[in-house]
Amino acid sequence: MKNIIFIAPPAAGKGTQSNLLKDKYGYVHISTGDMLREIVSSDSELGKVVKNIIDKGNLVSDDLIFKLLKSKLNSIKGKPFILDGFPRTLNQALFLDNDLKIDNYIVIYLDLSKEDAIKRIDGRLTCSCGKSYNLNDINLKPKIIDICDNCGNVLVKRNDDNLEAFKIRFDVFLNNNKPLIDYYKNKNKLKVVNVNKGVNEIFNEISKVVAND
Repeated sequence: MKNIIFIAPPAAGKGTQSNLLKDKYGYVHISTGDMLREIVSSDSELGKVVKNIIDKGNLVSDDLIFKLLKSKLNSIKGKPFILDGFPRTLNQALFLDNDLKIDNYIVIYLDLSKEDAIKRIDGRLTCSCGKSYNLNDINLKPKIIDICDNCGNVLVKRNDDNLEAFKIRFDVFLNNNKPLIDYYKNKNKLKVVNVNKGVNEIFNEISKVVAND
């Protein structure tokens, strides 16, 4: 089974689809965003620095991401994985191929317009356990408002889900995206899935890509 790399703008649903794929196929879900949020929650000096960067909608240094990712991949001991949030730049893609020597993967690009992405973040809520919800999507609403179905914790709105920071994050993604997409097109690894539809429809389309590759 091939590993999966998700490339997608903010609010495209990488986390939701990753969890569905994990449940169906047994992938290990590796989210660089979750790893960084764990550092922030530690309230260490590094956590404070990372929080300031994330809250402004900017990206942390490649060196830190590389260190975290290498450690995580070593810990799963060759199990098939989904990369959610990495790579975001061509430099990161080259690190994956040339430094980590990982080649057995497909790249799935979740295509979403900026306008639709902004609509999505308006209702997005997250839980400390990693599960995401959206009050504007009937398939993603929690059973009890503001309470996680999975663990019962209170749901919160992410600090970087304010409109100003979100627009910066989206523009950063677009600026870095084209060379990354071109790179994977040239390697014949890129699959495109339009995500302006329901969660189950998106999952069925992604499942077909996984099954047929």
